[in-house]
Amino acid sequence: MLRLARPRIRCRRLYSSVAASDIEHFKSILPPHAILTTLSPSTLPSSEIDTYNNDWMGKYHGCATTVLKPKTTQQVSDIVRWCASREIPIVPQGGNTGLVGGSVPLQDELVLSLASMNSVRSFDAVSGILVADAGCILQSLTDYVAPHNHIMPVDLGAKGSCHIGGNVATNAGGLRLLRYGSLHGSVLGLEVVLPDGTILDQLTSLRKDNTGYDLKQLFIGAEGTLGIITAVSILTPPSPQASNNVILALPHFDNVLPLYRTVKRQLSEILSAFEFIDRTAYDLAVKHGQGRALSDDDVDGAACFVLVETSGGRREHDEEKLNDLLTTLLDAETPLITTGVLSQNPAQFSSLWALREGVTEAVSKEGKAYKYDISIPLASFKDVVDATRDRLRSKGLLGEHAVKHVLGYGHVGDGNLHLNIVAAAYTQEIQDTLEPFVYELVASYRGSISAEHGIGAMKTHALHYSKNQVSIEWMKKIKALFDPKGIMNPGKPIFQDANGFSIKFFIQKNLPEEVQAELCETVTALGGRVETKVPRQGYILVQNGTAEESRLRLCWTSAERPDRYFVPYTYVEACKIAGMLLKQIFIENGAPITMHIHPSIANPNARSALSQRIMHSGGDPNATAQSARVILADPNTDVFQHLIKTYQGEPDKYIESYLWVKKCVERGSVLYTPLVYKNPGGRRPGEDRTQFTEDDEGNLANWIATKIPYKETGGRTGNRLYQQLCDMKEDPQFAWVSRHTWQSWRERYKKNATRLDGLIALIVDQKKPAQGEKGQYGYVRQPEEKPKKRKRKSKNKEVSYLDDEFIVGSSKMEGMGMGMFQGTAPLPLQALGEMEVQLPGAIPQLPGIVFEGTPAGPSMTTIPDARPAEEEDDGSEWAVRVGNSPPPAWGKRRASADPESMTGVKRPRPNGPFTSPEAEPMPSTSNDMHVVDQAIRQIAAEFRFTVEEVQAHYDRCGEMGLTRARFEAMRALLVDKFPDDV
Repeated sequence: MLRLARPRIRCRRLYSSVAASDIEHFKSILPPHAILTTLSPSTLPSSEIDTYNNDWMGKYHGCATTVLKPKTTQQVSDIVRWCASREIPIVPQGGNTGLVGGSVPLQDELVLSLASMNSVRSFDAVSGILVADAGCILQSLTDYVAPHNHIMPVDLGAKGSCHIGGNVATNAGGLRLLRYGSLHGSVLGLEVVLPDGTILDQLTSLRKDNTGYDLKQLFIGAEGTLGIITAVSILTPPSPQASNNVILALPHFDNVLPLYRTVKRQLSEILSAFEFIDRTAYDLAVKHGQGRALSDDDVDGAACFVLVETSGGRREHDEEKLNDLLTTLLDAETPLITTGVLSQNPAQFSSLWALREGVTEAVSKEGKAYKYDISIPLASFKDVVDATRDRLRSKGLLGEHAVKHVLGYGHVGDGNLHLNIVAAAYTQEIQDTLEPFVYELVASYRGSISAEHGIGAMKTHALHYSKNQVSIEWMKKIKALFDPKGIMNPGKPIFQDANGFSIKFFIQKNLPEEVQAELCETVTALGGRVETKVPRQGYILVQNGTAEESRLRLCWTSAERPDRYFVPYTYVEACKIAGMLLKQIFIENGAPITMHIHPSIANPNARSALSQRIMHSGGDPNATAQSARVILADPNTDVFQHLIKTYQGEPDKYIESYLWVKKCVERGSVLYTPLVYKNPGGRRPGEDRTQFTEDDEGNLANWIATKIPYKETGGRTGNRLYQQLCDMKEDPQFAWVSRHTWQSWRERYKKNATRLDGLIALIVDQKKPAQGEKGQYGYVRQPEEKPKKRKRKSKNKEVSYLDDEFIVGSSKMEGMGMGMFQGTAPLPLQALGEMEVQLPGAIPQLPGIVFEGTPAGPSMTTIPDARPAEEEDDGSEWAVRVGNSPPPAWGKRRASADPESMTGVKRPRPNGPFTSPEAEPMPSTSNDMHVVDQAIRQIAAEFRFTVEEVQAHYDRCGEMGLTRARFEAMRALLVDKFPDDV
C-alpha cells in the first residue's frame, strides 16, 4: 500500500482512537451484527478480530479494536464522514490476501471490511460489461459470467478469497495480463467514497468517454490511500472456445528469449500466457506433490521450463498451430527445447497449470520464504537469481542451516519475476544480506521493486528505488489534495514523531564518506533529518569500538539529556528493515544495561545477530560474565541451570534465554525473569529441591483468585487447571511458575487448602462485586452455600505401631529387602487417616501392619485413639517413599475407596501370607465425594479393579471417558483370556 506521509503543511496531530461514543454513533448507521468491537461494554474477545489485524503472510500485526462491515455505499459514506470529523484513521479491507501488509492496520486504526458488499449490480451479456460491489469474490464473479460465455480479465492464485475491489485497489496482475492487459485498461468506471465522505460516482459502462481527466485511474493501484472503492464497472472478455497448453523443457536459460520470439510469431493472436519456471522451482513443485508433467528422462539436463497457453476460437486450428510450433522447435538445427508435453484433455490442461501455480505452495512447505515481486528486463531474469545466490554464498548463508534454495519464476510476457529465497527460518542476518541488495540490483536495471503486489507497509521505505524524487513529491501532493487529514489507510514515516516532526540524527564525523552519504540518504528518505551539531534530543550514530565513539560518549553523555541516544550506525538500516523506530529499552539511569553473551550460544551468526539487536535497542553486549547485569545463555543446555544456581543469591544479576531479548523488544520494555533454580520433579539422588516460599503461595493464591474466584475447593484441584498455569511460564510475568512442576503446585494447594482458601477469600473479597452486582465477565454473583463438613466419630480402639528400628528408608529396612512388602494388603482408609506422616528422614508410624516372618514382641505397643469427637476433613494427602523408589501401593492416599478398602477388609490374594476376616461394609458416602471421585469409584466397582488403578490412569490421561473405555476393554480381555478365573 502506498502509505505516503502528507506534506508538512501543518504539524500533524495524533490520530484519534475509536472510543465507546463512536461505537454508539456507528450503531445508528449499522445493525449490531455488523459491528465487531472489543471496547467495553462489549465482551467480544480480541481473537474474534485477529483475522482483520493480521496479514496473510503473518508478518504484520495491528491492534485495531473495531471492525465495521457496511452493506451499502451510503453506510460507507456515513462512516467515513464521521471518522473524518473525529480524525479516526480508516483501513479499508477486502479479502486480506495481500503480500505486502497493505490491508491491515499498523496500529489501532478502524478496519472497514467490505465483505458484506457482495452483490452483482448488472451484467450486459452483449458488451460483457459487469457492474459489481467491491466485496464480490473474484471466483464468484468468474462463476457468474461463465454461463454467459465470458471470463474475468484477471486471474490470481487467491481468486477464491480476494475481492474485486481489492484487485482494483492494488492493480493486481495475475496470469492473464499478457492477453488482456492490466486493470487500468479493463476497468471502465468506479464508485468511490472520498476521505470526507463524499460519494464520487464514476460507475460508467461506457467504453469511450473523452471528457476531461480520467479520475478513476488515480484510484486503481492507490491501495485505499485516496478513497474507498465501493463498486466496479469492468469489461469481461468472451470465453475462449478452445484452450490448450504445453510445457517445454529448455537446456539453457539463454534459450528463453529466442523461444519467446518464436512462440509470439507462430501463435500470435491465440497466445495467452508464457510462464517461466527455473529448475529449482520445478523440482520443489514435484517434490511437494504439485504434479509431474514430464518424465525423469525428459527433465534430465533441463535448466528451466516454460508453460505456454493458447486461447482461441477453434480447437482444431489452435492444436494445428501448437503442433506446428513443436515441430519447428524440435526439428531446428540447434533446438531451443529438449522436449515438450501437450495437454490432450481438460484434466491434463489443469494438471499443467497446477504445476506452475503450485510453486508458491511448494515453497511454503519447504521453509520460510523471502519473496520479491519485481519487474526487470526479460534477459536479466537469470542474472538476478544468480547474483542473489552469489551474494548469499559470499556471506556463508547457503546451506540447510540458513538459505536452502534461491529460485525464480514468473510471467515472461510482462517482465515480472518472482524471486524467492527459501530459508530454514527468518533471521535478521538473511534480511540484512538481501536488503537493500535486491532493491539496488533492481534499480540498476531500471526496474520496479513491485510488479503486481503493491507497496503496502513492506516497501514504503524502498519507493525511491523505483521512483525519483519529483514523482514522489507529486504523489504526496495528490494525497494531500484528496486526504488532507491523512486518515485513509495512513502510514507514518519511521523517523517522524507523533507530532509529525522529523527525528534528528548526528553522524560520527570520521566515518567513510560513502557511509555518511548513504546514511544521510536513508535517514532523509525515512522522514528524519541529519544535523551538523549534536542534537539535544535524537540519535548519535557511531562506530562501536573507535576512539571517536569514546570521545563522543564522554563529551555528550548527560543525565539532563535522557532522550539523546548513542547507537551504532547500522541502527538506521535495522529500523528500515523493521519498519519502525526501534525503542531504546536496554537503558537504566541513562546508561546501557551491560550484558554478556555466554559461549553456550555457540552459533557465531546467532551471537552476532543477538549482539546487534541488543545494541540497536540501547544495551551493551560486550561485558564480561562477572560485570554484566544480564547473562544470555542457551536454555537447552545444562549450563543454563548451572548459571542460575550459581548466581541465584547475587542481587541485580539475571540469567536469561537468548529469546528474552526478542520478547523485550517486541514488548517495548524490560521485564527480568526471577532467578530461581527449577525443581525438575521426580528428582534423582543429589538433585536440589526448590522449597515453597510465601511468595510462591501468594502468587498461587492471586492466580486462583483471578482464574476461578467463586468455585469451591474441590474445583481448584483439577490437573488441567495447573497444567494451564504452567503453560504460561514462558511469559515473564509468570516466570515464578517455573519454580515447580504443575503436580507440585497442585499438591501444595491440596495440602494447604484450608489456609490458602482463606487467603484467596481475602483477595476475592477485595475485587469481587457485591451480591447481585454484574461482574467483569457479565456474571451476577449469587449467594454461596457453605460446604458441608464431613464428620468422623472417634472410636476408642487400639492401634499397633512398629518399633523404631523399622524406619522407612533406613539401613535396617533396606537390609531386609523389598520382598517384605509383597502381598501386603492395602491399608484401611480409616487407619490411613490416623497416621502422622513426615517427609524423608522422619519416622512414619505404620499402624496395623505385620510383616511376614516378623513376630509381634515387646517392641509392639498399643495406644488409644486420641482424636477429637468432630473434625473437618482437610483433604491432605501424603506418600511414603522407601529410599528413592516410588511409593508402594499401600502408601498412596485414595481419592476415593471401593467398598472393601473402606471397611478395612483385605481381599484374599493367591499365595499371599495374609487372610482377612469378613466384615460388614461401611455405608456409602458418595454424596460427600467430588464428582470425579464418584466416577472413579463407579468405574472401579463396575469393572472390578482397584480404585488406585483407576485413579492412576485418570491422573495420566485426564479424561473420564477414556478411563472408562480402557478398564472396560481390560475387563473384557480378562474375561476372554481367563473365563474360569475372572
